[in-house]
Amino acid sequence: MRRALHGVVTAVCMGGTALGTGAVLQQSPFTAPFVERSTHDVQRALERATARTVTPEWLLPRLTEALAEEDRDRVTMLTALAQDHAITLPAPLPEQIAAFEAAQEGWLRGATDCALCAYDIMSCPSITLIGACAVPVELTPLGDINALRRAAVAALSGEEPDQLEVGLAVVGLGATGLVVVSGGSTVTLKAGATMLRLARRLGTLTPGLMRSLRSASDIPVVWSRMPDFALGRAPLSAVTDTARLSDLGRMTQNVGTLGRNTSTADALVLLRHVDSAEDAARMARLSTAAGPGTRRTVEVLGKTRAFRALVRLSNAAIAALALIYALALQLLLLAGSWAGSRLLRMLTRPRAGHSRAPVS
Repeated sequence: MRRALHGVVTAVCMGGTALGTGAVLQQSPFTAPFVERSTHDVQRALERATARTVTPEWLLPRLTEALAEEDRDRVTMLTALAQDHAITLPAPLPEQIAAFEAAQEGWLRGATDCALCAYDIMSCPSITLIGACAVPVELTPLGDINALRRAAVAALSGEEPDQLEVGLAVVGLGATGLVVVSGGSTVTLKAGATMLRLARRLGTLTPGLMRSLRSASDIPVVWSRMPDFALGRAPLSAVTDTARLSDLGRMTQNVGTLGRNTSTADALVLLRHVDSAEDAARMARLSTAAGPGTRRTVEVLGKTRAFRALVRLSNAAIAALALIYALALQLLLLAGSWAGSRLLRMLTRPRAGHSRAPVS
């Protein structure tokens, strides 16, 4: 009786678990197992992951290397990380950092050097100086107009114009004209187009992002209307198919969001980690949560771990995994119980020739 009751209870439990698992799996919980975290949850996940990673053993070799390479941007970032995580720098690092920063301040005070950086970004010794001296000039329409001028000369002379430069210049100049009217996202759009042009000149765009940008920049251009467009006498639709610019516009907008949430200098560095249009969208969302600390976060965690903090397992996927685990555990317990019972019967079964004689 007890064995029968145990079998009934086991069957009911397993049947209920199996039915529940089947019902959950019918909803296809693993089709999209991950969902986006809220901005607050992303911040907490990034803080936990960064706190686990930033240790003296991780930080000190990198800071020493940055000083040896005279990389002002990394020295500043790693020093800030040490302060944020209460890591005491052993001698002689504090003295070396102070001497290095004093030497750099002399460069930053030079108006002539800044002017040279604005004229030719390849002469800038640091990304920070590019953001301070070159970007304000590039954000004006002059940079876009000059890019279109070069492309128009090439087209009129029978050469192939640089479609990527044309696309970014068209987006940037079109956004410049709309800023006065809207004052909204077009500012971000213009900034994103400028940063992509600068990154391309610096050679910091990844091959994957270059492919995405070139594909999105494959747009028709009416060169005869380009002078009127550059002077603001013709709309954007007069020189190209605006619908074809949507993909390029989205990527540019995401890069502009990245620059707005961090800084132009940090955005130019972070573009080295962007390999596709999807990466650009993820990096923009990461910057919304991490803010000015985005570059430090990516430096510490790497792109893959930082992007992983943006998502979590959905509740449906968690429930499905829990039910599958419960069903598998019940099957294992049932198999173990059956095998144990069989083994016990085999051990207690009387052997042939050793049967006990009946007691008279």
